[in-house]
Amino acid sequence: MIYGYITCAVLCLIGAKKLNIRNFDKRKLWKMALILAAGFLLAAFSLWLQGAEEGVSRIYRNMPGEGSLEKEFLVDAEEAFDNYPVRVEIEEKKLTVLQRKEYLNNAKKELNQVILGKNPSLEQVAEPLNLPEYLQNGAVKASYSFSDYNVFQIDGKLEQEIKEPVVVEITAELTCQEEVMLYQFYVRAIPKEKSSQEEFAQKLEESIVRENQKEDTDYVALPKKQGGKKVVWKEEKQNSGFIVVFMSVVLAVGMFLREKENEKREEAERRKQMLLDYSGIVSKLSLLMGAGMNISLAWEKIALTYCRKREKNETEVRYAYEEMLSTLYEIRDGVGELRAYENFGIRCRLGVYRKLSSLIVQNVRRGAKGMQKLLEQEEWEAYEQRKVQAKQAGEEAGTKLLLPMGIMLIIVLAILVIPAGMTLNL
Repeated sequence: MIYGYITCAVLCLIGAKKLNIRNFDKRKLWKMALILAAGFLLAAFSLWLQGAEEGVSRIYRNMPGEGSLEKEFLVDAEEAFDNYPVRVEIEEKKLTVLQRKEYLNNAKKELNQVILGKNPSLEQVAEPLNLPEYLQNGAVKASYSFSDYNVFQIDGKLEQEIKEPVVVEITAELTCQEEVMLYQFYVRAIPKEKSSQEEFAQKLEESIVRENQKEDTDYVALPKKQGGKKVVWKEEKQNSGFIVVFMSVVLAVGMFLREKENEKREEAERRKQMLLDYSGIVSKLSLLMGAGMNISLAWEKIALTYCRKREKNETEVRYAYEEMLSTLYEIRDGVGELRAYENFGIRCRLGVYRKLSSLIVQNVRRGAKGMQKLLEQEEWEAYEQRKVQAKQAGEEAGTKLLLPMGIMLIIVLAILVIPAGMTLNL
């Protein structure tokens, strides 16, 4: 499984390099690889579980103790129905009388072995008994009763501290399907041997009980000495470490989610701004090429004009023009002109810019003939798209104004209704 994770992570890293992703975060890619690997495994497991077996003619019962079996089938019946869902419940395997008695006898032997728990024998029981509800892998069900419930609880724990040994009879009712067997045996409960610490703690508790029984006292004095030993009492403070850790985890998760949300918001703003600038870029390219410039000079003119405005703080950052400026720098650094225009379309990550990049590359390869006409057509399409975007922006603005308008309506109604109601009361 770990090799699958590593393989997916390596593939993600290679794919990121092939796509020429700048400044990619390897940690995020590793997380993506782990998520993808887990998704592949879950998908394969889900497909395996959902695989339908055709032509089933028999269903094997569960073994005794495993319970009934439920199966869902899709049934085809000639001229009746097709792929009709049917749920079938199959009871566990039925035992013969001899088999049930054999299970009960084996359950008695198993009970003799497991009932002791931490006790050395049934003659020296100072720890709780182990009373299993099921024996023989669930084929035999057991219930217990005691002759003296002042010594043992129903679950086998000792009821109270025993001063002297007590013999208690235990009856185990063993049931295997319809067969029932009563198994009776005796245990000898003895006082539990206490460690020196437990004896010392018991004496402290007895001292506190005596102090607590005193009359007309405003406080209980805790013993400072016990058995010649100095005793120091420290109040246990509530540990808030877990709360701090929990809050730290919540804060870390919240910061991670906030960062993701900010990234999504920034990406949405970038996409929206680039779509708004597209028609202007195409229009400028068409205008400059119509004035006699080739595509590379027109591109350089637009990019450098934006760069000068940015240096003078005459305009804000425009992502589309920043990508054009990066393309210009690539060309100056020796990257092929065609390759630089292709990288521009890839970095913009929008269909219209990929279309513009492809249009420029194709026409550079074939020559500038017909480029002006294609840009004019693209400019018209971009203008129509800009109108659609403006209409959508207007609808979104109108939707955002619904809440303030609703609040203002409520205020106006309150101004009109409240004085009228006060007048009627008068």
